[in-house]
Amino acid sequence: MKTRRILLLAIGVITTAMTLAPSTLLAESRRPNIIFILTDDLDTEYPNGSWIDHFPRLKSLLADKGTTFKNFFVSLSLCCPSRTSMLRGQYAHNTEIFTNAVPGGGFQKAHNLGLEESTFATWLHDAGYRTVLIGKYLNGYPGNLGKEYIAPGWEEWYSGERRQYEQFDYDLNENGQIVSYGTDPEDYEQDVFRAKAVDFIQRVAKHKKPFFMWMTTYSPHQPAIFAPRHADAFPDVKAPRPPTFNQEDVSHQPSWVQNRPLLTNAQIASLDALYRKRLQSMLAVEDTVEAIIKTLHKTGQLHNTYIFFSSDNGFHLGQHRLPAGKNTEFEEDLHVPMIVRGPGVPRGRVLEHLALNIDFAPTFAELAGVPVPDFVDGRSLVPLIRRHVPPVESWRQAFLIEHGFIQTGDVGRTPETASNDVEPPDPFDLAVAQPQMPQPFQGLHTKNLVYVNYLSTGELELYNLDDDPYEQTSIADTADPDLVQQLAAWLDALRICARASCRAAEDTPP
Repeated sequence: MKTRRILLLAIGVITTAMTLAPSTLLAESRRPNIIFILTDDLDTEYPNGSWIDHFPRLKSLLADKGTTFKNFFVSLSLCCPSRTSMLRGQYAHNTEIFTNAVPGGGFQKAHNLGLEESTFATWLHDAGYRTVLIGKYLNGYPGNLGKEYIAPGWEEWYSGERRQYEQFDYDLNENGQIVSYGTDPEDYEQDVFRAKAVDFIQRVAKHKKPFFMWMTTYSPHQPAIFAPRHADAFPDVKAPRPPTFNQEDVSHQPSWVQNRPLLTNAQIASLDALYRKRLQSMLAVEDTVEAIIKTLHKTGQLHNTYIFFSSDNGFHLGQHRLPAGKNTEFEEDLHVPMIVRGPGVPRGRVLEHLALNIDFAPTFAELAGVPVPDFVDGRSLVPLIRRHVPPVESWRQAFLIEHGFIQTGDVGRTPETASNDVEPPDPFDLAVAQPQMPQPFQGLHTKNLVYVNYLSTGELELYNLDDDPYEQTSIADTADPDLVQQLAAWLDALRICARASCRAAEDTPP
């Protein structure tokens, strides 16, 4: 009789569980922790992807223990637009964030548009996750909202609004309290971030709630300030010298590149110096990754934690005669690292599938078991981090690339909107009328083709990456007209896409 009562009770529990929503069932199980480590301006050293060779600990801790996305991209190569796309899972033409400051973009515009009200932070927090942001948020933060402002969805908040890129002598908003740091070695900002990450992981280990951490570094962004202990690292390195470095023949490049002079010896020397500093500054990020993983292991949480590592955009250093920067259509700026490790993720695997920064938000949502809002343009990468992945041919076949300003003369940084947290002046964030800088464009990127249409002039670019991986020669004028027409129609479908239509439009050409 007692056995029968136990059996009936068990059946009742199972029946009740079957009536619960999936998110409720997940809440009753051990949902995974998620850590998103986002670097600032870290490129892949395209096309060889050799960036990770400089950092053997990152290779052993991440790439060897997880899956590398060989073809991971941002759709607009600039900090604030890319980060907004990550938070929302939307292309820039749907977020309306194109630059780092008003009127074309920036934190203030994102806030005024209400974009912060629904992000991966709010979705996971509302589903019971403990959420923490450590580091850089959106350029121009906190705008006119006051130093103590904390964005929706973040239970804990450690972000700054003064001298952040300098890594010393800065202020942090620590959960609503402004804390000033000085110039001592222990004040180095990335080390402070590391300590806060370790402390958070140790504290949450005592609770059953899962957590989401966004560790968003300021390295290796210019001026690429490194920790004093790394002053002697990487002696004698020089910026990579691909065939496009200070390219002599630019006659088959877009007109804005043709208008650029060759780099001077002094400019090349400064690029070499910056390259070394970028590598040096990344060593503290490597220390942070190592400390996070060690702490997860010590607290018994590593086996249930996904760790994503990526960058908000790539970076060029001398290619196509360009000084240091980003925000172009070239692979150096669009192609970024992405590695993920965690439960069930195959080790040492490299994937060829096309993936994007707009895919982070739906990926985090699916891992957390929460619904994805219908405004999202991206697609979850969860099918790609399992052991059995869909064929490349059945995945995304193209994506949209964008570079645009709301109006001619949008300078991105004006006296009214200037903030110490806006990036140092970048020539590609200045007035679009200047002939040596890219005009607004939209483009289409497949696995092997890059097609670009300059909106104001109608000039076209087309590169075949199989034959021309460094993008030295545009073939827009000599390519098969049927191919160009097909790419143009495909771009027309993507440039106005929204929600599910983005995922439909990118799969196959019209």
